[in-house]
Amino acid sequence: MRRNDSFEGIAVFVAVGRCLSFTAAAKQLSMSPSAASQAVRNLEERLGTLLLQRTTRSIRLTDAGSDFLAAIAPALDQLERATQDTKARSLEPSGRLRLILPRAAFEWRIAPLLKDFLTAFPNIVVELAVEGRLDDIVARRVDAGIRYGPLLEPDMVAVKIAGSSESIVVASPAYLSSHPKPSQPSDLTNHVAIIGCRERPGYLIPWDLQRGKETLQVLPTARVIVQDLVSEIELVVRGIGIGCVPSKVVADQLQTGKLIRLLESWSVPLGSLFLFFPGRRHKSAALRAFIEFLRAHPDKGVDSSRT
Repeated sequence: MRRNDSFEGIAVFVAVGRCLSFTAAAKQLSMSPSAASQAVRNLEERLGTLLLQRTTRSIRLTDAGSDFLAAIAPALDQLERATQDTKARSLEPSGRLRLILPRAAFEWRIAPLLKDFLTAFPNIVVELAVEGRLDDIVARRVDAGIRYGPLLEPDMVAVKIAGSSESIVVASPAYLSSHPKPSQPSDLTNHVAIIGCRERPGYLIPWDLQRGKETLQVLPTARVIVQDLVSEIELVVRGIGIGCVPSKVVADQLQTGKLIRLLESWSVPLGSLFLFFPGRRHKSAALRAFIEFLRAHPDKGVDSSRT
């Protein structure tokens, strides 16, 4: 067997294995379903094992096929990315840029720059998943994620894109008209709150308040539990309860008086904000362009030099 023969049909098998459909895979690869089926059969013959179990109604992976797909799919993805990136080096950055990021980062760091970025790179399409949960960017097959420093995984390459920030305790004037304003963190136990539940369902995020070297963990009585920051802020503005939210996200509400900061000397440090991606993954031209654009438009407290 020639060395290159063993690679024939692999891209077809990966497409079929992911779709579990010869028709859908063939459409992706611009070939006929019969040609896709034959390519997989030839691959099975060369490997000497059955990769797909076929019936008249469905297709499923055999144990060998499942193991083979898990082993080769990441390598094929990396090969495709490297090929596309090499072709794009002499061209204008283009293609789809997929990111996962928390609402706070979207509101005050990414959204204000997005229009200018799209203008500067008209051939890039940005796909954003604005989520509160901590997700595996490798499993989600996205280009990069954005998180606060303490939440980064150790095997990731990280680029600092924003300086340290904080969450603060706030309430609306309507709420404070019928509830006494707290003078110290222990007073918060007498208040009801809108509590975030963004890491995983059922897990309430306590407020780790700090003042200088003092630290105090508080979890007021939850009146409403939400999984997204927009809903949390909206309900606090409506006077349903107090909340602890990123100060930069509610800057406008604070300025207009829709929200009032409580316990001014106490806050929850959020740390610096980082864009991160797997070290073993080849950066696409679109991701490189995005990183350089963020460096050219630094947040206060961020050095625009390479991190």
